[in-house]
Amino acid sequence: MKAPVEQYERQLLEALRAFLRSEPARVLLTEQADWARLWELAAQQKVLPMAADALAPALRTGGGEANLAAVRKTAVQTMTVQFHRSAVFLELYRKLLEKGTRPLVVKGILCRELYPKPDLRISADEDLLVAEEELPTVLAALRKAGMTVEDPDAEQVLACRDSRTGLYLELHRTLFPASSEVYGGLNRFFDDAFANAAEVPVEGGTVWSLCPEAHLLYLILHSFKHFLHSGFGIRQVCDICLFTEAYGAELDWHRLAERLAQARADVFAANLLAIGREYLGFSRYPEEAEAWMAGFGDKLDCGDLLADLLASGIYGSSSLSRQHSSLITLNAVKDGAGGRSAHRVLRTMFPARKDLLRAYPYLERYPWLLPAAWVQRLGRYQSQNGGAESAKESLSIGTQRVELLKKYQVIR
Repeated sequence: MKAPVEQYERQLLEALRAFLRSEPARVLLTEQADWARLWELAAQQKVLPMAADALAPALRTGGGEANLAAVRKTAVQTMTVQFHRSAVFLELYRKLLEKGTRPLVVKGILCRELYPKPDLRISADEDLLVAEEELPTVLAALRKAGMTVEDPDAEQVLACRDSRTGLYLELHRTLFPASSEVYGGLNRFFDDAFANAAEVPVEGGTVWSLCPEAHLLYLILHSFKHFLHSGFGIRQVCDICLFTEAYGAELDWHRLAERLAQARADVFAANLLAIGREYLGFSRYPEEAEAWMAGFGDKLDCGDLLADLLASGIYGSSSLSRQHSSLITLNAVKDGAGGRSAHRVLRTMFPARKDLLRAYPYLERYPWLLPAAWVQRLGRYQSQNGGAESAKESLSIGTQRVELLKKYQVIR
């Protein structure tokens, strides 16, 4: 692991700092190759429109227009699509309320509302937490509105898509997969989600969501879940820091801190806020949040966490090798501090049957075919990733990320 020192990484962080503060960004780059790396990283992190907007004034006045022209069209198109999808979503949400249901909106449009220019903070989908008794009514209303439900029997998340508008919804039965040994237990923090729901104003109307304290907890734990897999991106840090800045003074930080500690996500969360303070222009959080962070002392060391999330892509998807490394980190969390790395590697190469059911559904009916699934999986992995070298890379990434889990005391 290394702290981010590459100049194009610094430029992205500077652009995001300026965007979040509604300021023009300073231009740090001089080499054309670094501009190409910057835009590639911004696109990978799904923050290209924000970075381009912040850098535009300086590039126009400083003779760097050519460096902006390469991405201007993509940024404008993305913003236009986001504006349209937000309007479509709010109209659809109103129809769900008219049906007597009250799904809770999480992330997505509510995070966008925190930004100075909301439509530049793009969302691939909108997420709704739906009470089980309301699910049939919600699904019927969505189908009537022209949406296709892709997997109505899914355990946790039902995907719904509108091919005409491009709107993509994820309906959550629970906020985390209940069957997960690693983070299924996090659902206990949200047992009262519907009872304590809050009505939140957004541009174009209002929506129901988690109460602010629960929503911030969820934003942190959602990023934490992806951290345990293969990583998460800088956009999630922006969301969390903006939410803390906007709502932090209203929250019970003692209760929030207790829940983060129970999830072993407290050191992780404090370092997310430290990234915001050190790199993204969040000069001071609400008093209770600052006091909580101060209590971590030298555990506030966010450089390695920042380097990991810049390398990971939006949800740890920057490479297949990184994605496949997730079994190593998940097994490490299961094993705890005393787990043996050799045993962990073996379970990564030869996972348990329950971990392969989604990819190889025939194992549900024919569990004795597990060895065949292992062979099939290894063959598919080699064909997709280039064989032994890529497998070696996955093991290397996974091993490094296990050390990161130890540093931020997920594994204690």
